Amino acid sequence: MIVTNLTGETELLADYTSLKRTRKVNGDYSLSFVILKTEKNAHSYPLVEEESIVEYDGQQYRIKDVTEVLAGITPIKTVQASHIFFDLVDTYKYDYLWNTQNIQACLNFALAGTGYTFEVIDSFPSSIFEKFGEDNSLSLVQKALDVFGAEVQINNKHLKFYRQIGTDTEIQIRYGYNIKTLEKYVNTNNLSTRIRGFGKKNEDGSYVVTAEYISPNAAIYGIRDANPIYDERYTIYEELLERIKSEIIEEPQFSFKLDALEMKKAGVLTDQLSEGDRLFVIHDPLNIDSIARVLEIVDYPESSNPAEYTFGNFKNNFVSEMAGFQKTKDSVDAILNGEQKLPYSALDDAVIRATEALTSAMTELIFDNGIIARDPSNPNRLVLINSKGIGISDNGGATFKEAITADGFVLSAGAIGQLKANNIDVTGLIRGINDEGMTTIDGGRITTNSIDVKKLIAGILTGFIIQTDINPNNPRLYMGGSKFEATNGSGKITIDTMDWVGYAGLTVQSGSVDARLQAYNDRTMLSSNGAPLEIWALNGGVDVVGDFSVSGSKNAKVATSLGYVNVSAYETAEYYFGDMGRGEVVEGQCIIEIESLFKETVNTNIEYEVFLTPYGRGVIYVDPDDMTPDYFIVRGDDIPFAYEIKAKRLGYEDVRLELTNESEVEDIVQNASQN
Repeated sequence: MIVTNLTGETELLADYTSLKRTRKVNGDYSLSFVILKTEKNAHSYPLVEEESIVEYDGQQYRIKDVTEVLAGITPIKTVQASHIFFDLVDTYKYDYLWNTQNIQACLNFALAGTGYTFEVIDSFPSSIFEKFGEDNSLSLVQKALDVFGAEVQINNKHLKFYRQIGTDTEIQIRYGYNIKTLEKYVNTNNLSTRIRGFGKKNEDGSYVVTAEYISPNAAIYGIRDANPIYDERYTIYEELLERIKSEIIEEPQFSFKLDALEMKKAGVLTDQLSEGDRLFVIHDPLNIDSIARVLEIVDYPESSNPAEYTFGNFKNNFVSEMAGFQKTKDSVDAILNGEQKLPYSALDDAVIRATEALTSAMTELIFDNGIIARDPSNPNRLVLINSKGIGISDNGGATFKEAITADGFVLSAGAIGQLKANNIDVTGLIRGINDEGMTTIDGGRITTNSIDVKKLIAGILTGFIIQTDINPNNPRLYMGGSKFEATNGSGKITIDTMDWVGYAGLTVQSGSVDARLQAYNDRTMLSSNGAPLEIWALNGGVDVVGDFSVSGSKNAKVATSLGYVNVSAYETAEYYFGDMGRGEVVEGQCIIEIESLFKETVNTNIEYEVFLTPYGRGVIYVDPDDMTPDYFIVRGDDIPFAYEIKAKRLGYEDVRLELTNESEVEDIVQNASQN
């Protein structure tokens, strides 16, 4: 794998893992992997960043998503990259084509100036466009795929367009015959049983040709109309009929997954399967008897994990999803920049109701002490506008419970019910009471000297600060996004879930020293910055359930006449437990029984070690043939001795010099490979 950043620096990548590649028909073409920072990739690791290009197996991908974390002291990046084909979303066409165009002309227009080349392999009839353009190149390619009913095969910056990619195979997948398990997904949301088509129009508005197709499945599902097809290209009934039959989805859409291992057991050579290929599927219990296509291939090129194949009779169009996302982004940007109005349907219900009431009103205007707008159907309801302000009355103008003047405004709770605002700034006292004796405040910000309510209901409360006074060094609470912070001078407690995706952390800080409890996916970390991390258990010991790994030293803290000293733990390359004792050789031998409770912690059925120290002149030894799971025999001269036995810890017999770096990143790597 080769990586090239935006400045043109190129390096060969090493020490990456969990490589995963996804390919879909007319859709997702992406690569993901996890890379650890090591000595081998010291130069290439920094180049793995957003918008860099990675090249693998002859295809180029642009990095779009990078998550970097620390596993111990090792930096790790989880990388998601999309094929450079999707860079077309960044090129915009400001002009457009119209009238009758063929697919060649549309693609020439959409791809002009992008550096992409293409071939149209199959023939496609021309189509009439009111406007083909004023959109990004990816959307225009997608529009061409939709209008002409084409599929695209991607090879870096060269595209091939077919009526249908893939080939017909002789492969048959049959449940109970060559597969044992099959998980099926069925969707009937788009199911239709009748469709109508309308071809070229005559001058009088009638159609030269029309066609209707009713599916045999109408006997099962009833008549379900699909959207009609209007296409000026068609003047022959048979051709129009074929067109509308190709558009209707007349049977439930289904998909299922199999992995390469199971398919190879069934005699299928998966290495010869590509996206779009077709095979026959029979599954009597799940009611499948149909031709299915390879919709998606997910493979793991540099691991033993089997590739996964998704088959079905429909396709998810990722090109359309990407193009649609860009359109949505453009619309939102235009609204925020004031270039486009917010759609009426997106307005708040209360705003819609008020707008409809105001625009549909039949109002009688009277000029008396200002302008009086009176409701003809109810004369008591009126609005008075004059130089003093605006007043709204429901009793013919006797009183104005709703009014706006230079001195402020008056609103009745009965009329308002709920007050919604971006900013309410008052210096007095706010009391709000409804029928239930509580106040509902729903707004962006409230600044006041006093809030006197029985109950405050805010729904969602975001971005606030509570403090004793304006001095930020005094105790205060702060909430911003998903970060909660309580401070008092240099002391601080912070709860934060925003640093990384899937991350949550608790920080307790005093001056420049802080302690952190962090959780990331399935990993939990307790750390201290600026001072040693001390764990005290005044009323008992500290129990560690699970493995205990230390990158520093392991010591016993022992009191001496000079103070506490550290006595280091004895470490071995493998897991050994030891026991010591004494014995005496009498008449040439001494049988040492291995203590029963110690024997429950070790495995003496495999080789263990015995070390002897004689206490006197003479020679003593242990014959390997005299070492049994329950005892060993010391032979030699009749003298006392001491012994030490070391045996492998039960359950850890085959563990030696574990790679702690791999252990630390295992969960992150596994999680990344699953996503």
